Amino acid sequence: MDLLSQKIERSELQKGDHMYTWRKAHTYSHHGIFIGEGRLIHFVNPKADNIQFSAAVFGSSSGSGKKKKKAPCPKWYCGSEKVAGSGVRMSCIDCFMKKGSLYQFKYEASPRFLVNKGRGGTCTMAKSDSPEEVVHRATYLYENGYAEYDLMNNNCEDFALYCKTGLWSTDKSYQGRSSQANMVHPSSEEEKIKNPLKLLAKAFHRSCTKRENKDLGVREDVDKVPVEELSSFLLALSLADL
Repeated sequence: MDLLSQKIERSELQKGDHMYTWRKAHTYSHHGIFIGEGRLIHFVNPKADNIQFSAAVFGSSSGSGKKKKKAPCPKWYCGSEKVAGSGVRMSCIDCFMKKGSLYQFKYEASPRFLVNKGRGGTCTMAKSDSPEEVVHRATYLYENGYAEYDLMNNNCEDFALYCKTGLWSTDKSYQGRSSQANMVHPSSEEEKIKNPLKLLAKAFHRSCTKRENKDLGVREDVDKVPVEELSSFLLALSLADL
């Protein structure tokens, strides 16, 4: 795999792979975990299906008007949530890709690879756990539910990163592990209320500095959390310092 492309064919997929596909003309990437038999488990905003990363971060929208209703997938499991409203869904490869291509998220990337890649949401310096552990986490969260969706602090990339590593941040003010969100994450409370377009102007610089500093592979504010204990861990974290 080189810097130019991390594209992968479906025939090359292995259980436990962290996959992503570009959406809205490469504006953002959507992530999931391949569990075998043509199925992926991924995390979406249950309150706004097909949320647009570009709209939420950059202040743009996709145009008005009614969209043509898509015919349901014939695969019985596709789009299903074992825990209603959790946002953790199982999908077939075709529906996950949405006519796009599949790419493999790179783990144990070198600092040079991370910086040269430029775009967030493609790689991390963190090490992946075994495929068996990865599939177990993804399946467990599908069957038992997961944390609340948050674009900046707990999105689809964060979900896949946790499934691959079991790591969760203990920093309540900076929960997000997503390199994609780190590119435009506000650095102060004041910045949060400014025009989101100003965040875009800083995105490239952050991709070379803040992205590297906040990469999951180098952060010291993370704990290894067993998936069976994630709910209690998050509850304890939310009650800390109250």
